[in-house]
Amino acid sequence: MTQRRRIPAEQRIFSLVLALVASPEGVTKRGLLSSVYGYADRYDASKPDAALDRQFERDKDQLRALGVPVETIDSPQEPGNTQLARYRITKELLQMPRELRFSPRELTLLRLAALAWAEGSLTAESRRAAMKLEAIGADVDVRHLGVAPRIGPPDPVAQVLWRAIEELRVVRFDYRLPSRDHSLTRRVAPLRLHRADGRWHLIGRDLDRAADRVFLLSRIVGDVAVTSERFTSDMLESAEAVVAGLLERESRQLATIVVREGSVAEARLAPRARAAEGQTLTLGTLDYFEYALADELVTYGDEVTVLDPPKLRAAVVHRLRAIAASHERLSVDEEGAHG
Repeated sequence: MTQRRRIPAEQRIFSLVLALVASPEGVTKRGLLSSVYGYADRYDASKPDAALDRQFERDKDQLRALGVPVETIDSPQEPGNTQLARYRITKELLQMPRELRFSPRELTLLRLAALAWAEGSLTAESRRAAMKLEAIGADVDVRHLGVAPRIGPPDPVAQVLWRAIEELRVVRFDYRLPSRDHSLTRRVAPLRLHRADGRWHLIGRDLDRAADRVFLLSRIVGDVAVTSERFTSDMLESAEAVVAGLLERESRQLATIVVREGSVAEARLAPRARAAEGQTLTLGTLDYFEYALADELVTYGDEVTVLDPPKLRAAVVHRLRAIAASHERLSVDEEGAHG
C-alpha cells in the first residue's frame, strides 16, 4: 500500500481560503472536501470519514481565529442540515480595515517575528500568524533581506522531531528521568512540540507503553533517531487533549518568588508570571518542583528568592548548598596542589 504524503496544514488552509473566496454563492462541505488540496486526496464519497470532517471543522475554527470571516449559509429547504449548508468568504469582509495600515518597516518586523516563531515554536499558532502576514505583507519577504533569524529552541533535536512529525515517522531516543541514574530508550510517535513553563516539550505517543507522554527536550540524551516506521495522522488529534491537560496542571501548580528589580531573572521570569505584585511573581509550572524549575532558579543566584511552596524552596537551597560545597572542595584541592 502506498503511503499517502502528508500535506502541510498551512497549504491545506490556504487552499481552503482560495476555494471559499472564489465561490461567492458558497460551497457545500462535500464540494470542499472533494476538491480542496489537502482534503481531496483523502475524500471518498462512498463512505463517511469522521476524522476528515473533524479536520474541516478545525480548519474553519482556525480561519475564524485568524479573523477570516467564514460565513455559513443554511439551505432554504432544510435549515440546520450541515450537509446542505454552503460556506463562503466574501472579499469585502476579508479585506483589511481601511484605517489599518502597516509601514514597510512594521511589516518587515512582523514577518521576522513570525518567521522566528515558525523556526522556533513549531506550533500551529506561529504558522497561522505567518500565513496571515503573508496575506497583508504583499512584497515583504524575509528571504530577500539577507537575514534568516533562528531564535527557536536551543535543543538541536527540535528540528529532527519537527521533520518526524511532518513525515509521520516514529522516533527513538534515550530519555533521562531525574529519579533514575540511567536513561531509558523510548520509541515514540511524535505528535507536537509545545512550549510551556519556559521550556520545550515533545508530546508523543509512547508506543511501547501504549500511552500519551510529555517529554522535556532538555532531558533527551544524545541524538534522536528517525525510523522508517510510520504512524497514522489520526494520532495527531490526541495532542489537543494532552495540551489541555498541561494547561490545567500549570494553572494548579503555582510557585511564588521574588526577583531583583532590573535583573536578568526579572527579564526572563516576569513575562511568564501568572500574576505579579511589585517584584513578587506567581509562576505556573508543569514540572515537579524538585526538578527543572529548581534547576532554572538556581542559575539566577541571588537575583531570586523562593517564597512558596516549601518543597521548591528546599530544592533550591539544596542545590545552592551543593554548589557551595563543590567550590569549597575545589579551593582545597587547588591549595593542596600549590602547597
